Amino acid sequence: MNDLPFQPLVRQSSCNISQLTPATSTLLAYLSKRFNYLSSEEWREQLLAGNLLRNGHPAAADEILQPGDRLQFQPRSLPEPAVCWNIDILHEDQDSLVVVKPGNLPCHPAGRFFNHTLWAWLKQFLHLPEIHFCQRLDRETSGLVVIAKTAAAAAQISRALHSCDAVKEYLVIVHGTFPSEEYCRGWLYPDRNSAVRKKRLFSRQEPLAAPSPCESASTHFRCLGRGASSSLLLAGLETGRTHQVRATLHSLGYPVAGDKLYGLDEQFFLRQTQGRLTAADYARLRFPRQALHATRLAFTRPGREPEEYHSPLPADLQLF
Repeated sequence: MNDLPFQPLVRQSSCNISQLTPATSTLLAYLSKRFNYLSSEEWREQLLAGNLLRNGHPAAADEILQPGDRLQFQPRSLPEPAVCWNIDILHEDQDSLVVVKPGNLPCHPAGRFFNHTLWAWLKQFLHLPEIHFCQRLDRETSGLVVIAKTAAAAAQISRALHSCDAVKEYLVIVHGTFPSEEYCRGWLYPDRNSAVRKKRLFSRQEPLAAPSPCESASTHFRCLGRGASSSLLLAGLETGRTHQVRATLHSLGYPVAGDKLYGLDEQFFLRQTQGRLTAADYARLRFPRQALHATRLAFTRPGREPEEYHSPLPADLQLF
């Protein structure tokens, strides 16, 4: 679904230059390496069009950057990838909102995505003056998202979601025949052997020389069903770490179906960023997107009745 269901926002972003390496000292080299959602040639076109300012002035590709420089990007037109706008509102009150996000929609603006985000939909379609995501899902992950309408409500809900009484459950389809039950308590840390900076590894033992940050993570997995070469799991999170479910299952040897980064081969992710995924790639992945769905949330805010929200496995992940 491609049509924008609201008046688009004018895109603009900025950043301050803190550190540089010799390989990224020119403006074009820095942009191509740091913001690689555009190719070098696309960044050159943006510079020639005057869409990028350095310290308030139009900049040229071969300018030498200095620490302390401020860059402002204001593209007049930048096509965004297609997304799905099938967003369901499960609950709304004066200070919060619970929605079911589809599986191909980012929460926040990033890279090429700006208007094609849940944030823009909340701002322009629902006209929310303030938007605070109390937990966020990856672009390809579907399911329950809690949004607070004020900073005070966000702090309250976030504390409730991090309470030991909170329930956070996901449905996930993995490659392989998973055991009936598995409790995974261990550590998540950066995968320094990966070509992708954000990729993480899981280990049951705390690594002696793990690169920072190294975070504890606990997940309980229960198998709900098995197919010929895949399994449907219910994952209960005791902690809420970035990529917790995906990284843990990858390290266990049961990668999430459809996952380009933590799936069968991270080359899928690299080819996706270059727009080079083939029909054969998608056949191996099993699903066009990662088969992960936030299915249940339960928490209690101070002075309020307990809240519980459910979302069943969506149609695009129906395999069992």
